[in-house]
Amino acid sequence: MSGVMVRKVRPGDGEGCARAWRDAGRHYAAIVPEVVQEPDPEGLVEWFEQSIGRSQGDDTVCLVAEDDGRVIGVIEAAVIRPAPDARWQLQRDLSRVRLVINALAVVAEYRRQGVGTALMEAAEEWGRGEGAEVAVTDTNLSSPLSVPFYEKRMAYRRQGVILRKPLRSE
Repeated sequence: MSGVMVRKVRPGDGEGCARAWRDAGRHYAAIVPEVVQEPDPEGLVEWFEQSIGRSQGDDTVCLVAEDDGRVIGVIEAAVIRPAPDARWQLQRDLSRVRLVINALAVVAEYRRQGVGTALMEAAEEWGRGEGAEVAVTDTNLSSPLSVPFYEKRMAYRRQGVILRKPLRSE
């Protein structure tokens, strides 16, 4: 992983972001097809290109990992500030500045080579700089890839369970 660099996303990165996104979609759709779909490739690069300008707000960041000029991974994160009523909430974290990792995707051939770790560490560092006290994310419990990554590699701990029930046949 010697040539891998993490930087902010910029115009022209849509193709690499789309490639990583589709690879992530294939991985999760194979595990939980009732929850995850492989994104439609038609217009996906353009969708990423259009979102690049919107992904760099005051409290959001989108970073990419590149290897020899080729985007091989993407992470999107946001800082969530405490709500005015946080002191009355039950969950302590609602009164803290939180870094939320919304999405992480690495091109399949680059997985388990430190790319995801580099992206996570860069996002966490950005969050610290924005005042974040805690980082949170979610993933599918059925994934043999992401659960060990977050728990063992990144030292995240399970704090809850997301429960899902379809209300219409899928």
